[in-house]
Parts: sequence; structure tokens; C-alpha cells
Amino acid sequence: MTHKFKIVLQFYLNYKRRVDPPGYFLSVFQDVSPNLEVSTYNRSSGSWGRWTSASTAFARRLVQLLRPLATYEEMITRNFEECLFNTIPEPLALQPLRLLRTQIESGKWFDDEEALASMITRNTAEKPIVITPHMTPDEFYASFTGENLRWEFVGIIFTLAGLATTTVWYQSDSFLSEADKDAFTEEMAAASNACIEICNQHDNANDLLIWLYHTHFTLVADAMEELSDYVFRVFGDLISHMYSLGLHRLQASNAEIPFFLSETRKRVFTSCYRTDKNIAMFLGRPPRLPDHYCDTDLPLDLEDESLVLDSESLKQLLHGISANGWSDSPFSPNGNIRPATAVRVRYRIAKLRERVVALFLGRKTKAFDDELQAVHLDLKQIWESIPAPFHYHAAGFGDNNPANASVRVITCMEYLQAVSQIERIRCRQTPDAMHSLLDSSMRIVTALIDFIKARKQGGNIQKGYMGVFLLYGLPAAGVLAIELHRCTVQGMPLPSPIPRSTIIRNLSLLVSWFEDANNIISITQKNCVQVSEVITRLLDETLNHQAGESVRTTEQVQHRSGTGGSDDNALNVNSFGTSVEFLDWWDEFWVDGSIPDVVL
Repeated sequence: MTHKFKIVLQFYLNYKRRVDPPGYFLSVFQDVSPNLEVSTYNRSSGSWGRWTSASTAFARRLVQLLRPLATYEEMITRNFEECLFNTIPEPLALQPLRLLRTQIESGKWFDDEEALASMITRNTAEKPIVITPHMTPDEFYASFTGENLRWEFVGIIFTLAGLATTTVWYQSDSFLSEADKDAFTEEMAAASNACIEICNQHDNANDLLIWLYHTHFTLVADAMEELSDYVFRVFGDLISHMYSLGLHRLQASNAEIPFFLSETRKRVFTSCYRTDKNIAMFLGRPPRLPDHYCDTDLPLDLEDESLVLDSESLKQLLHGISANGWSDSPFSPNGNIRPATAVRVRYRIAKLRERVVALFLGRKTKAFDDELQAVHLDLKQIWESIPAPFHYHAAGFGDNNPANASVRVITCMEYLQAVSQIERIRCRQTPDAMHSLLDSSMRIVTALIDFIKARKQGGNIQKGYMGVFLLYGLPAAGVLAIELHRCTVQGMPLPSPIPRSTIIRNLSLLVSWFEDANNIISITQKNCVQVSEVITRLLDETLNHQAGESVRTTEQVQHRSGTGGSDDNALNVNSFGTSVEFLDWWDEFWVDGSIPDVVL
């Protein structure tokens, strides 16, 4: 973080601490806009993020928030350098942002804020973005910057700036407290929501609006996780707009769509497709983007900068791409895994995860057993065909690149969780399949423990990776703890060759990571720290059990936050007969809960 950025941001923080009325949308940088009016919004209501003032008034406030554009640019640039999960290609976000900053700095844009706000609104309402066959990236940028500036792009700037504060590199900066970062992020979320409200008044679907919805959804899912219904609605609106623009259909570059935009549409769609399957898997809801009705193809395995090359340079580059769209290596010149490569890998896994969801949530047909076996086989074949750098191995998590480690561990978890879900379905049919469920659960727990050891960042990774452990680690740990406990009290061997001592050691290490999370930073974390207490209690009872001793049934632990200690909402640690019952309870645990950012 540069010295200039720290000074500007500190002005904002000092002002916010001085005023600090909860529920107010304040100026992000008071020093550049000392006379900014404020307006209220209610985070707990169904209309979160809407300002109570008239549209012309809050449009002017949005214009005021554009003043520190250079600071936003610095934040967003750093985020693109450090985060490998960005969907919008870097040049298509940063080049128009830099162009807009140059235009603003060379003129008197903010002399009349109301006139500027009116111009942006007119552009949004009256000037459709026309995509021509041979449109260049510069021509595309010109359609929404300068005198053609639109609210869609303004909102994208706010969301990208807000997302910069949620990434690991920002969390590791000791300059800001968690409360200060969260305040800034929430204000960016509210501002981008206001931009969406303006755009929706004019019913003009375009690529920029889809980018705005996509980045806004990602931001609010992380910053406003307690508003899960709102987040879920935003994702539904995003999918509706993608359907409207036809992103679910084949987006091959042709005479109608320039190459850079075609590839970007593929990335956006495949990213949303994967998110859709994550939500369906974890919340038990039917997919909104069923594969049966979508025939888009994968984006090519290219660097972001390659998308904006001239036609001759691009033609030469494409000669090095294989017939199935892969490059020779998944790494960029800087050593990072390419965002396009990560999108391609996770999309291939997501297509099989949809089939797993269909088996788990759908009606059981006569071909159920055959399909279960086919999906299991296809999962293994897909994983073997995925580039080796994405495969889990302890040494791979130990490199000095946290961004690469994030991609590896999340990709690995998505694959192993799908395998585990298949084994869970098998256990419903025959108890003999329990050894396979225990094996896949142990692979998940072991991989996450190796990841913790390799990162060696202690508390610094808790917010950045908490969702990974909550959604993948705890269910797997619960399976192991329940089966270990059941076999111990029943005096029977564990249906797995895994040594009991290894299971106990790994579960203890994983649970200790949650116990170290003393600073509760989210509702999701609070709930799942309490679930880890269930696993701790099971381990204690397993280790303290004496042969012939009856199982205690009185010890209970709260499993949801905000229960106030009511026994009606307490969870008996001995209430699960099998690990399958534990996983059934885990499904219900998330139905009314928040949506962790890892599903994105």
C-alpha cells in the first residue's frame, strides 16, 4: 500500500470514526468531498442498499464518490496482480479505468456534479452499447467512458474497489483494522447497488450490466453474508440478464462478436455456471443454469492481455493452442496460474457436480445406479486429465505463491467434495460403502491440514480461507469423528484401513485451527466454530470412553448463533447414529444460513 493511499484512506477512517452513525452511507474520502450529504439505508430490510433520497440526489452522491479514482485504480490494479479468481479480463477493466482517470484529470468534470450525474444517466438510458463485428477494444472502451460514461461502469469501479479489500493481500496489511476494511467494503457494496438500481430503471441489458451484477454479487456475498436472501436474489437477476443476452448459447468468435468480448462472455458464463453448482450443492437447491439448456464452449487458455492483441499477433498466438483449447503451460510469465486456466478447470469439475446434484436432489430413476457409477468414473477421469499443477500434493501448497495455493486447494476441494457426495449416496444404499466415504473425507482433511502447515500464516489466512474449511473441512471432519465415535462405543473395528491415531491427530489439528479463531468475524464463522465444538466433544467422548460404559446423552452444544442458550436449539453430540445422519443434519444447517464467499 503506498503512502499516498494510506493518507487518503486515513482521512476517510478518521471522519467515519468521528461521525459514525450506524446505518449511514458516508463519504469514502471526506478530504476530497467535504460537503457530501449523507443518506440512510437499512441493511436488515429487504431493500438493503437503497437510499431514501430521490434518484437525482443519490446520483450526485455517486458522482462525488468517483473523485478518488486514482486510489481506486491502485487498489484494483493490486487486486488483479494478487487474485487469480477474477472473471473479467484485466485489460477490459483496467484500461478503461485508466482512460477515464486521464479524462477526468484533464478536465473540470466535478465543477457541476448534478450536470455530470445527469449526463451519466442520459448515457445509460438513451445510448445502447452497440457491438460491431470488427470493434476494437479501444472502440469498446469509448462506448462507456469519457462523454459516454455510464452507471454500469461506475458501479463496476465501486465493486472492484470493494473486492480489493476482501482478498488475502489486503487482509494481511496491518494498517487497517477489520472494522475499517469492512466499513469501506460495505460502502462500496451500497454504492454499486445504487448504480444497479439506476440501470434497472432503463431496462438496457448489455455486457457491462452483466459484469456489474457479477462483481456486485461476488462483493455482497462476501461483505454482506448475513443477507443471504438478498445475495440469492442478486444471483438470480444476474442469470436472468445472461439468458437475456444469450450467454448460455455458443459464444464462438464470429462476424457478430469481436474476439475479446466473445472470450469474456465465455469466462463470465462458465464462472457463474460453477457458482450455480456450488450453491445447489451446499444449499440443496435446484440449479438455475442447467447444463441441458446451455451449449456455450470453454474460454481459451489464454493470458488476459492476449485478448486485446491485434489480429495478426492473435492469429500467431492461437497456433500454439491445442485443439481442446489448452496452452502448453497453465502459468503466466510471472509464475501465477492463469485466471482462464482456473476457470476452465473448475468448469469441467462443475459439469460433473451438476450430475451429482441431480442424483442427490432429483428423483430416483431406473438408471440411478448406472448413472451413479458413471459419474464416479467420469470424476476420476476428469481429474486425471486436468493439468498436474492443479493436483493436490503437500509440496505444491508449500510454494511462496499464496495465489497459486488458493487455486490449487479450492479446485482440489471441489473435486474431492463431489467424490465424497457420491460415496455418501452409496452409503445410503449399502453400509459397505462407508470405507470409501471415510477415505475421501480423510483426503479432504489431510489436504487442508497440509495447506495450513504450508502457508504458515496463522491468523492471516483465517478470513481469506475460512470458507474453504467451513464448507469442505468440517463436513469431512464430522464424518470421521462420528464413525470413530460410533465404532468406539460399539466396540467394533473402524471400516477403514486408516489408523485411528492418524484420524484423531488430524482432527485435533483441524479443530485447533478453529479454536485459534478468537476474533469472530462473520456469522458463518461463528456458526462453524460452534460446529467444530461438536467435533471436539465427539473426540473427547471417544478418547474417554471405557469398555462397557454407556454413552452419555446429556452433553449438548449450541449449533446456531443467536440461540440464547435455549435447549430447543441445542445439538446432542450423540444424536447421530452414523456419519450419513450427520451430513443430513449438515445440509439442513446451511438451508437458512448465510452463503459463504467460497461458493463463488
